[in-house]
Amino acid sequence: MEMLQNKKVSIIIPTYRRPDTLCRTIDSIINSTYKNVEIIVVDDNNPGDEGRKLTEKVMEPLVEKYSCIHYIKHPQNRNGSAARNTGIKNSTGEYIMFLDDDDEFLPEKIECQVRFMEEHDDSWGACYTRYIDKSGDKQVSICCETKSGKLLEYELARNLFIHAGSNLMVRRAVVIEIGGFDESFRRNQDVEFLVRILKKYKLGYTDCLGLIVYVHKKNYGVDYFDLTNQYIEKFKHVIDGEPNEVRNAIYKMIAMQQIRHAFEKRKFSMAKKLRKKYNVSLFELMRYFIHLGYRVITKKSYGYDMKKIHGV
Repeated sequence: MEMLQNKKVSIIIPTYRRPDTLCRTIDSIINSTYKNVEIIVVDDNNPGDEGRKLTEKVMEPLVEKYSCIHYIKHPQNRNGSAARNTGIKNSTGEYIMFLDDDDEFLPEKIECQVRFMEEHDDSWGACYTRYIDKSGDKQVSICCETKSGKLLEYELARNLFIHAGSNLMVRRAVVIEIGGFDESFRRNQDVEFLVRILKKYKLGYTDCLGLIVYVHKKNYGVDYFDLTNQYIEKFKHVIDGEPNEVRNAIYKMIAMQQIRHAFEKRKFSMAKKLRKKYNVSLFELMRYFIHLGYRVITKKSYGYDMKKIHGV
């Protein structure tokens, strides 16, 4: 343990209009078993608005009490990706983590992930742990994702359930190499970030329950299908560079996600068009919906087995 503590870990918390949960989030890091950390809180509220004033009120006593906390204020609201990049530029740790301003680390998370990274060579760019989804004080589901290794195709298919925005520990050299976050992404930024890591590096799983994710009603802000089209456009050259069977499976997986969303919105004609466009058979769709149903019943979250998609 003493050897592990020599490795500084930078934990970056972008915050926007959540002063009520920020203290809880920071406390979860302070109470970790791993102590060699720096906590970088990046305030992305606009100066003078209520979110900024309340966040300043939360942060001032914490900065005074803990020397490991650094509080940085954006001159204007930019977005979560920009806030993470500001944190990266001001970090000094050998390992970098990110934590949403309403989530919590469990006590052994940082220690377990540092141990994993120290025990594996540089081909492993990042690692993650299991997590619990909560709505208020009620547990909604538990993550049962345990995949490890070369997982690019799973992440390209948005089919890796690890909640990357609060779960990854990444080698600093890897973060710098890929240039941090793409600030043009206002959604899917954690997926986009991880895809670029997985183009070159492996992702490790460490068997630790390390995170509490607080779930909220989804509000995409923009059309879900537009977001998906933006995502496909961004990564089309990467997806199309995969072997035919893998490429087809990725497009089918994304299509089935859209079909599910179309059903939820009662856009049945769109679901039919998507099924035809991506050649998704009724059998494939049935197996995917059975998987979704099983997840609901068991309250376990994990990605769909893409080997079940025809041709893989």
